[in-house]
Amino acid sequence: MNKFMKVVSVGATVITLALAGATNSQAASGDGTAYASGSAGKAHFQAYGEIFTVYDLKKDGHSAIGILSFGSASSNYYYWDRNGSGTSVKHDLSIAEGTPLHIWSCLGDWDGTVTGGLHWETGCSPSTWPGTSVWA
Repeated sequence: MNKFMKVVSVGATVITLALAGATNSQAASGDGTAYASGSAGKAHFQAYGEIFTVYDLKKDGHSAIGILSFGSASSNYYYWDRNGSGTSVKHDLSIAEGTPLHIWSCLGDWDGTVTGGLHWETGCSPSTWPGTSVWA
């Protein structure tokens, strides 16, 4: 094998290993956490197993909400922790691996509908609150 072919072969191997490493690091960093305003609640997505957990962190009389969005902009899913301060609610979801997601956390007062009692100013609005990007 001539010198040029050896360099091309080694270069291709290095690129392949670099790409494989990037893929593995993406899978490992698919987890993410979003906090409600004032850190009174949080939502955490764990990519391995697609676990979405909502935590109520503050004794303030409000519920914590985790919002999960994927697909179209209208695909927002609202998960409430109405159990009080110091509690959490875990949701075992089924989302295709590699799906990009966006999560938010906010506060609210349950009124019987998933969006009726949201306190929009605490982080519920995808259009005005940055949230956290993750993938399944």
